[in-house]
Amino acid sequence: MISLSAVAKEEKNKLSTGSAFIILLDITLGDEVVRICYNTEDVTWHGNLYQAFPFELGEVSETSDDSDPNVSLKVDNVSQALQYAVEEARGANGTEVILRVVNTEAMDGDAELEEYFVVVKTSIKEDFITFTLGNEYSARTRRPLNRYMKNNCPFKYKDIRCAATSNLEGCAHTLQDCRARNNSMRFGGFQGIDQKGVYIH
Repeated sequence: MISLSAVAKEEKNKLSTGSAFIILLDITLGDEVVRICYNTEDVTWHGNLYQAFPFELGEVSETSDDSDPNVSLKVDNVSQALQYAVEEARGANGTEVILRVVNTEAMDGDAELEEYFVVVKTSIKEDFITFTLGNEYSARTRRPLNRYMKNNCPFKYKDIRCAATSNLEGCAHTLQDCRARNNSMRFGGFQGIDQKGVYIH
């Protein structure tokens, strides 16, 4: 459940209010961050100017094949104001998009909602640029990223991290083998780990 700030709750519960909830988008395109808002005029939030710009957010799509849920973001391209930047960023695939919802009566406070996405697909047409947004970390990627093991070295034999210069062929990636190759200073295992367990990070 989303928790609203006290100001937002007060504004939401009024029968009539002059405030509004505004969607802010931060779209990273190469070295540039494009900041736009779904509003009739520009707004400033935390010192950053968000330009009023037409865009549409679709609903979160989920399929029956258990693929990761995505959401579409359609940004107006009639003026082609963003097209060059998107093309320079090679379609912006893999770049970050931050979605925030703020209340105009609490522009100095935190966002009421803040979500982080990455662009997984981009299509450009005359009227719209459509970004398909997905999770920054897919449920299908390896988790945890690393394993810390007491007597096993993850480095490839004689690669830049191993840097062994021995004439011996192959390596069992153990500390014993590393010592035999006079390379124990670069052993990639974690000897300080208790023998009773494997620590995962």
